[in-house]
Amino acid sequence: MKGASTLISLLVAAIAGGLLLVLLRPDTPSKEASREQSDLSAESYVEDTLGLRFKAAPEVRRVPMDIWLDRVRENLAAQFGPGGLARRSRALELMGFHEFSRQPMEKGLTALLSIGLRGWLDEREGDLLIANDFDEDQDEDRVILHGLLARLLLHQHAPVIIGRLSDDEWFAQSGLYSAIAESIKAKLREESRESFSLPTALITERESLLASLPIYLAALGELPQEQGMGRIFLETRLRTRSRTLQDLIEDPPRSTFELLGGDPSSIVPVTLPPPLPSQANQLEESLGSLQIQTLIEWMESYEQAQALALLWRGDRYRLFANASGDHLLWICRWETEAAAARASEILSRRNDSPGMPERHFTVLTREKTTIMINCADSQTLDTTRELMRESRAR
Repeated sequence: MKGASTLISLLVAAIAGGLLLVLLRPDTPSKEASREQSDLSAESYVEDTLGLRFKAAPEVRRVPMDIWLDRVRENLAAQFGPGGLARRSRALELMGFHEFSRQPMEKGLTALLSIGLRGWLDEREGDLLIANDFDEDQDEDRVILHGLLARLLLHQHAPVIIGRLSDDEWFAQSGLYSAIAESIKAKLREESRESFSLPTALITERESLLASLPIYLAALGELPQEQGMGRIFLETRLRTRSRTLQDLIEDPPRSTFELLGGDPSSIVPVTLPPPLPSQANQLEESLGSLQIQTLIEWMESYEQAQALALLWRGDRYRLFANASGDHLLWICRWETEAAAARASEILSRRNDSPGMPERHFTVLTREKTTIMINCADSQTLDTTRELMRESRAR
């Protein structure tokens, strides 16, 4: 399943790859133009490429890795709330992302923002953190610095607001801005192709990390990569001129559904029934189109996942707890009744690990809606079913 995904992604990337590079530089630059470009400061180069100017001088701080990691964790806590990542791990596990039973989401996200990287933008503070031994006179670090400055420039003009966006919107906007930075880095690598004729140690380390992460997190890490959907979304829209770079920065995608090529106007908000007073430790969120595709690909096939991801029209889940344990209610809306039925069939396939506590689980189909209920006891399952019947009757 993952192999099919990679092959198809590479074919798509072969069409889309390098598009931003073509758009943002002359087709046949002269040697004089290349010299002038190389004489630009990193800040000026990024400003000229993006057509924006820094509102404040970039703050670049050299820090040891422990400081970097502390700041990463603080940003994640601000975005997801106290205990939010642990609860998301549990909710995703109950949906079918079983890897989260072994690898907590916080650990994986922290790795995604630190391993195989030489610098990182602290979106809360608005400054750049770089490794203590960072050397911008070296080609690799010079390229990395340009990407970091691009992220900072985007942040100054269109910040991703920590703690205010839904998971799916945060992933979509972060994925787009990372894709813009990666495209600038690809342009610079092309200009210094001899230094990058072979994968660098950092690139190899990053690829190894993505291969080891739970599939949910790997999908996020792959968004800005050459074959990733965020990068393809960016470069295809610039190539076809359906969106301008300035327009994308001012009005970024609100959902990963748009990154996958869907029409965001077709999304319909999903409402969960009111919770019972006895339901504690609640979390309500949306899985989103990208992770619907990831889950279906894992359980079925890439082709089926790609089709259903574009037929997704909105979802909402609730994780809650009582004396018997954790419970999940997840409602997902689709474009057609056939899509809802097919999704229900796939999601009904349980593959729980041996020795795990018994779960009480059902997947229902109601017209264009799929409903998953996964409970620790049969009484909560029955109560949740009744809540769904009552909410439908209203």
